[in-house]
Amino acid sequence: MDQWIKVLVVEDEDVLRKGLILTTAWDKINAKVIGEADNGSDGYSLALRLQPDLIVTDVAMPGMDGLEMIKALVEKLTDIEFIIISGHAEFEYAQQALELGVKGYILKPIDPTKFFEVLQKTVKDLQDRKKSQKEFFELEQLREQIKFFSPIQRSKPTDYRDQYIESALNLIEERYNQAISLGDFAEALGISERTLSSLFKERTGYTFLEYVTLYRMRIAAELLQQKDIQVQEVAPLVGYRDYRYFIKIFKSCFDLTPLEYKKGHTPQ
Repeated sequence: MDQWIKVLVVEDEDVLRKGLILTTAWDKINAKVIGEADNGSDGYSLALRLQPDLIVTDVAMPGMDGLEMIKALVEKLTDIEFIIISGHAEFEYAQQALELGVKGYILKPIDPTKFFEVLQKTVKDLQDRKKSQKEFFELEQLREQIKFFSPIQRSKPTDYRDQYIESALNLIEERYNQAISLGDFAEALGISERTLSSLFKERTGYTFLEYVTLYRMRIAAELLQQKDIQVQEVAPLVGYRDYRYFIKIFKSCFDLTPLEYKKGHTPQ
């Protein structure tokens, strides 16, 4: 059975907020509302206290608006997802939401069918993520590994095994900002995944995924030190399409969020 997904609803219109909570078939998709707020400030505080999996929020609210709340929370709760309900159809709002990794942008007046479709897909994504929480590598190890990591300085291959690793390392340097998989690399090199995985670990001391992750994080740290690059621009530049997952990996390495790292390492 799928795990229950905890939902927080943040909406300043009482009738709409209560309507969403009382009329949505949350139980059909294994979701439940654990809290509600009528403004962004209270929503932010409740989210930190209740740790929801999903927040359904309006944009225009008194005090802290929905986008400001999301910006503040993505640095604190890296696994959380958001669905926006808004009366603003302007591209600027949708673009900001997209940059923040918002799962859905629903315009008012809300179409119940459309809302439930977006909600159902988002809940399923969250449930799938929970099922695969066991990473291919231990996140706790990254912090120790990054301290000593530097891209491998290559020398002239001495046998065919070294040639495969040389080619793999070249491909990583060329494609680190794209989607990378062991299977794709093995196919490009004409060997099996198992062979490449074994050779890579033997020759580099890292699993394939560990090396790619550490390589990307080193470049991310360098990019964050540049004044003209914004924090949210860095994730896709190093191959991460999911901004919050990028934050999670980065924090595992440096014990700081990308924003905290940039504030402490950008020249004034």
